[in-house]
Amino acid sequence: MSKGFSSKHFVVHEVSGNVYAVIHSDGGWQIGNSGIIDLGDCTLLFDTGLTPQSARDLRDASVHLTGREPTFAVNSHYHNDHIRGNPCFPASKVISTSLTRELIDSKGREEFESDKKHVKQQLTNIRELAERNQPEDRKYVELFQPYWEGIKESLPRLELCLPDLTFKEKLIIHGTEKSAILLGYNQGHTENDCVMFLPEDGVLFCGDLLFAGCHPYLGSGYPDSWLTILDELKEMNADVCVPGHGHVGDIENLTLMKQYIDILMENARMVHERGGSADNAAEVPTPEMFKDWILERPFYGVNMRFLYKRLLN
Repeated sequence: MSKGFSSKHFVVHEVSGNVYAVIHSDGGWQIGNSGIIDLGDCTLLFDTGLTPQSARDLRDASVHLTGREPTFAVNSHYHNDHIRGNPCFPASKVISTSLTRELIDSKGREEFESDKKHVKQQLTNIRELAERNQPEDRKYVELFQPYWEGIKESLPRLELCLPDLTFKEKLIIHGTEKSAILLGYNQGHTENDCVMFLPEDGVLFCGDLLFAGCHPYLGSGYPDSWLTILDELKEMNADVCVPGHGHVGDIENLTLMKQYIDILMENARMVHERGGSADNAAEVPTPEMFKDWILERPFYGVNMRFLYKRLLN
């Protein structure tokens, strides 16, 4: 499963020949998932993670698995857990859509400054929850204490690194053994998201357009057009779908993601029609089919408030 490589930040799964899904480990500082692909004469990394610490392990994993550091590193979107490992790949060409590069340079910098201001208080809050040792807090602490610890440790020496190469809608990287198709989509999880499809292997790296077995974060997204994008991704008929967060999945996980957005949108609409508030929307019980998904706290309530407030515009 790990192909002889070990990291506290992630576990490596070979999902097709020389195609590796890098899945975040609980307690690690990778946070989001990545991909390492040997195209034959070059190596491609999909998403560089939250911290330089985990990114250095990604670089070592690339050398271990493919015999070389990544030739290319792709940023699927601008969120911190997908881009902050960029500086650890000085020999790689970092690729994103042109809009994602702009967003890293604007919203990504805003997020960076916000983390500097709030990381100390966030860690204080979460450590207080850990000391309370209440069952309802335990999973939240397990998931988010490493997130904030990783940010705290990385911030003093971290600089944002912008992509070197950009494209708008489609870019194909041709290797001697296989090709990688990068596709940009507007107004999905963020203003712009990129996926990577490996047609010879039937593997689709979805970034945060797909969460598998965990509640997604909808708050920076566009639910209506996101649903359309998910339909387009399903039409690729991939055998394996690697999410931005959660376990390795397949086309059924794209269907579940659609159902999640649809059901929460409908529940928020019903609260609105009854004259309820955003708080009332957040109090709607989590639908039974999603009760076992992780990240219910904090994302379910955040998502319901976000979807309710959209109805006021």
